[in-house]
Amino acid sequence: LPEDMPEFGYGRYPNVIVGLELERLLNAAGPTGGSLMRPSDGKEPKRVVFIQCVGSRGTGKYIYCSGFCCMYSIKQAVLLKERIEGLDVVVLYTDMRTNFKGYEEFYNRAKELGVRFIRVDLSGRRIEEDPETGDLIIHARTEGGKEIELRADLVVLATTAIPRPGALELARKLNIPLGPNGFFMEAHPKLRPVDTAMDGIFLAGACQGLKDIPYAVSQGSAAAARATTILAKDEVESEAITAVVDETRCIGCGLCVEICPFGAPVLEARKARIREVMCKGCGTCAASCPRGAISMRHFKDEQIIAQLHALLSAR
Repeated sequence: LPEDMPEFGYGRYPNVIVGLELERLLNAAGPTGGSLMRPSDGKEPKRVVFIQCVGSRGTGKYIYCSGFCCMYSIKQAVLLKERIEGLDVVVLYTDMRTNFKGYEEFYNRAKELGVRFIRVDLSGRRIEEDPETGDLIIHARTEGGKEIELRADLVVLATTAIPRPGALELARKLNIPLGPNGFFMEAHPKLRPVDTAMDGIFLAGACQGLKDIPYAVSQGSAAAARATTILAKDEVESEAITAVVDETRCIGCGLCVEICPFGAPVLEARKARIREVMCKGCGTCAASCPRGAISMRHFKDEQIIAQLHALLSAR
C-alpha cells in the first residue's frame, strides 16, 4: 500500500494520487465532472508522471507482478493525451508488460501520441514536494545508474494489488490451500487450472491470482463449465478408498485433524470421525496415527498381509 512507502509521499502530498483516484477524476460522474485538476489547487496540470510497480516486484512483502497495472496506466496516459492538448505525460517503468492480444499495438499508439516512457530501477525512486508551488520533484535512477530528476504537477502511482483480508479465513473454512503470495491455489496450473483441492469448488478471477478483465471472464466461463459437468450428472461417485476410525483405539489426540490436507477428520466427543465425502483416500491420517486407530477401507493391514501370503504361497 502506498501509505507504507513514505518515499512516494502518498497521503502527505495532495498531488500524489493512485490510479483508481485518477480514474475517478476522469469519470464524467466523478467529483470534477471528468476534468483533470490538481487536488491541491484545482489547476489543470501541465505534466503528469506515472510511476509503475509501486509496492510490487521488489524484495519486500509483495514480490509479484500485479499483471494489469501497465495496461491501465497506458490507457490513462492515452486518455490524458487525447483530452488535454499539450499535456506532457511521462511513464517511469521497470518492465512494460504488454503480452496479450492487442496490448503491444496499444502501447505503440501511446508512444505515437507522445507519451514518454523512461526505464528506471525499482530502487532509488522518491518524491519531494515544492512547498511554495505544490509541484512534485521525482528522483529516479536509470538502468545505467544515471540519476534523473523530473518536475511534475501530478504524480499517479500504479500500486500493487493484494489478496482480500478475509482470504485466509475463507481458505481455512473451505480447506483450500493458499499460495506463497496469499492467493488461492489451483489443483494443477496446466491440467486443472480452475479446480481446487476440494471437489466442487472452482476458482475464477483475482482470487486465484491477479489478472485483467478478459482473462478473468474466460476463467469464469471455464469454472462455470466445470461446475456444469458435476450438476449434469444424476449420480456422483464418491471415493471408495476412505479412512475408517477404530473408536476403541482412538485417544482423541487430534493429529489427524491437523495434518489432513482435505479437512476430512473431525473430533467429536474426543474421538476422531472421518467425513467420507471429503476424504480422498490419501492415507496421510492412517500413516501418522500414533495409536494405529485409522485404517484405509479395503487396505487394512490384515487384508494386505493376506494378499502377501497368497502371493508368496503361489510361488
